Amino acid sequence: MARIKRVVLLQPASAGGNFEYIAIPRQGMLFLSGALAQWEGPYLYEREIWFEDRCGLIDPDKDLDGVDILMVTALINECPRGYQIARMAKEYHPDIVTIGGGPQMGPLPEEAFEKGHFDVIVQREGEDIIGQLSDVLLTYQGSQREEYLDKVSGISYMREGHLIQTRRVGLVDPDFVELPDFHSIKDLTVANPMAGGVIETVRGCTEKCTYCQVIQQFLGYRLIKRETEFKRLDQLRKMAEDGLIHSSRSGKFQVFISDDLHPPPLRAVKYRDERLARLKQWKGRTDDMFMICQARAEFGQDPELATAMADVNIKMVYVGVESDNAENLKIVRKRQEPGQMHTDLVSLNEMGFSIVAMTIIGLPFDTEESIMQLADWVTQISKYQTVNFLTPLPATSNWDSLTPLAEDGSILQEGQMRPYHLYTGRQLVHHDERWTLQESRDLFDRYSEKLTPVDDLYRRIFRILRTYRLRLATTSRDLGDSISARVSEAIETLKGWSDPVSVAGKEIGEATSQRVGELVDTLRAVSQPLANARREVVDNIGTGIAELSESLKSLADPLTAGKPELALSISGRITEINDMLDDVVNDSSKTSKP
Repeated sequence: MARIKRVVLLQPASAGGNFEYIAIPRQGMLFLSGALAQWEGPYLYEREIWFEDRCGLIDPDKDLDGVDILMVTALINECPRGYQIARMAKEYHPDIVTIGGGPQMGPLPEEAFEKGHFDVIVQREGEDIIGQLSDVLLTYQGSQREEYLDKVSGISYMREGHLIQTRRVGLVDPDFVELPDFHSIKDLTVANPMAGGVIETVRGCTEKCTYCQVIQQFLGYRLIKRETEFKRLDQLRKMAEDGLIHSSRSGKFQVFISDDLHPPPLRAVKYRDERLARLKQWKGRTDDMFMICQARAEFGQDPELATAMADVNIKMVYVGVESDNAENLKIVRKRQEPGQMHTDLVSLNEMGFSIVAMTIIGLPFDTEESIMQLADWVTQISKYQTVNFLTPLPATSNWDSLTPLAEDGSILQEGQMRPYHLYTGRQLVHHDERWTLQESRDLFDRYSEKLTPVDDLYRRIFRILRTYRLRLATTSRDLGDSISARVSEAIETLKGWSDPVSVAGKEIGEATSQRVGELVDTLRAVSQPLANARREVVDNIGTGIAELSESLKSLADPLTAGKPELALSISGRITEINDMLDDVVNDSSKTSKP
């Protein structure tokens, strides 16, 4: 049996929702891949991380040919696509092992088995067990496999039609894998860099908001080691230097500090003091980064912490505003008061932070009037905003307490799968006496029209990246075409020169024409839209032009004797092409950083 096994870790295409999920890779698969890389067992795992929003849709037939394990994780609105891919993987490749996980499948394993035909579902985090689990699934079959699966912590599988769940033992050390495995991301190249880096500094949350999955998916509040934070910052800087993270002309690049609370609230004194100490040690390590994190508004009451954040270039902060209604905040267990939140946000704006206010509409005490008033208020105290309708998610109290709707807006019938593609936060997906499904969509649109969505920022970044890649590609093609045209003219001129001279001169002219023809073929083959590829283009052109110059010099005497105008023509042509080459060198150095 071959020791090397191929693994594809898949994040299905998003059905909608916040654009930043597309702009940066989520980290679950990066850490799982890293865990497989460091696992010491009977197999060596070759990994490819496939983010469909980055790489395009996977073809389960062609793209999974020869793959031993398919791992799939998904947010709620990505699950239909995830289930479809897992089913088709089994249809095309019956021996492939399929493993599911994430905040949707972990709490709902029976649905995942029914709809996705997975072999195993992982509950919550999985870095500490993924190597052991993969070894078991590849080594054993039948009852022997089940015997070994029973020894793997925190998984679900089916045995004779019954769901078996093993008990999770302990929590995963948040830096069990020190460095996320960015380099296994499919198509991550200088031509297709990430829009920004992402760093995880903590797992879990200090809060207990009823609508949030984080407190169930990542229990507790767990900081990574200080040294690990430094290593991850260094990793991102190296990737930016290598062109794998998009940098501005000034050399700065964006870094998203992953979703969980980076600076804890003041009342969590121990964690707050530790974060402050760490931020002071970040100084000098983040000078080339524009950092973005999520926080609670009350860090506006903590000028020492806020100043430390600003000093390390944390410039944009996502703040969970949710609502300006005290009763709404109380019912969702959001421990903050609207009046104090307003004061905190004003303070943060005055400190120079770019605030992204995250709002939720459709809360129990909302009316259409109050929702529109929320839009008027939140746009005055924040630069950007996000909005989502209250959406029931697995493992939250809303999942079972709110009656789900079918796709047509009627009550979902027992046994039907929820229309997960609608779980984007853009409409109600549960029964609400105040609004029908369509009315909620109209309300969402009216509310959104008043906002400055942060999604627009990420769309602009994506447009910049696309424009940059297209500009490089076009410049390279135009460069090849332009120089090729001029060298082609030189060929024709050389052929013309060979007619009125001796046979020996004609043979020399034809030899030179052939050499220049080879140069043309080289130039026409150049179209790589990369800065480093363009430097190779310059080198190739330089070599070819040097050869052409030497050949023409050797022809100067027999071809231009008594023909000064011909000598000037040759000299002018070479000067023109060499000037073009100099322009290419200069332009290449200017555009080596977008």
